[in-house]
Amino acid sequence: MNKRSKSYILIGVLCFFFILFIGWNLKSDTGFFAKYSSGEKQPTHNVVTKSELETNIDQEIKTSHFQGTALLVSQGNIFFQQGYGYADAEKKLVNKTESVYPIASLQKIITGAIILELVQAGELKMDTTLASFYPELKYSQTITIRDMLNHTSGILMPEEEPATLLKTQKSQIDNALKSLAVMPDKEFMYTNGNYTLLAGIISKISGQEYEDVVQKRVIEKLSLKHTYFWDNLPKNETKVQPYFYEGQDYQTDSFSANEKLFSSLLGAGNMYMSTADFLTFIQSLANGQLFDQKQYEQLADAKREGYQAGIFYFDGLKYSEGNLGAYNTVVYGDLANQNLVILFANQAPVNGMSELSRGLYNQLLNK
Repeated sequence: MNKRSKSYILIGVLCFFFILFIGWNLKSDTGFFAKYSSGEKQPTHNVVTKSELETNIDQEIKTSHFQGTALLVSQGNIFFQQGYGYADAEKKLVNKTESVYPIASLQKIITGAIILELVQAGELKMDTTLASFYPELKYSQTITIRDMLNHTSGILMPEEEPATLLKTQKSQIDNALKSLAVMPDKEFMYTNGNYTLLAGIISKISGQEYEDVVQKRVIEKLSLKHTYFWDNLPKNETKVQPYFYEGQDYQTDSFSANEKLFSSLLGAGNMYMSTADFLTFIQSLANGQLFDQKQYEQLADAKREGYQAGIFYFDGLKYSEGNLGAYNTVVYGDLANQNLVILFANQAPVNGMSELSRGLYNQLLNK
């Protein structure tokens, strides 16, 4: 195993334990999310004007050394939308409101939504087992669609660059089948393997490639203008470069999120989107375009705390984060999408995406 592969595995392990930490905190009385429970009385603040709030939000983002695009929704409408810093510091190309970023694990929400559509249409059931599609996998008769959606399947797959570029969907799924391991227990274990297999299941049921299904059911249906797969990013789109802050901005990221790695993340993290397109998608899960709010919440079991279909639910709120080296994405807000924070970064804030998104969300509520 080469040095680069070892670094990918280390990063994947760290991300895995970070997700486990979030999952534990969702159930903990002393955890991060419990501290900000909607049932706990929040401190009161003086009412601020729209201009003052915009200034406060801008200052909080700048102070954090976040570089990327921020989009905030208040009372169902876009309240704040702005690009920060450089997409390419060497070329002095700036991040814009319409810039596209690798969305990493936020893609799991898209894959999950298509699975839920198939369930709603009667083409699939939540208790359908993996054996119906991939019987060769160990314990496949005991692993359900819901288990895979919620990362309680026992499946584990390392996040590492394959030896060669995976140019076809078959090669991408074969790579996952060869790389993953299956454990007999059903504890929460976050892994891309669940969603790559779900992408394969979508393809088997529809008779189409996963990318074609997403193109038709999501991109075209919602008229998304800045959403692409890793292998069809237009040449006129600026490719944001990954950075990190260490004493100063725009330090080169040693983790190379290259095409080989992207090609191994079918259904789990190989799409590019703008914040505005992602807002349109996340709103479609509640406004009737893909689902109405009650339908989606019932299918995803959103009233139950924990991770379901790509999203963590807690205290009437939702949270999801994607990490791919220095590329970081997050959505934080209420279930009805009345108040939301969406941050796409090519340089993560020094205090972390979860802390920054929570702070900005609280500012929206206190205006």
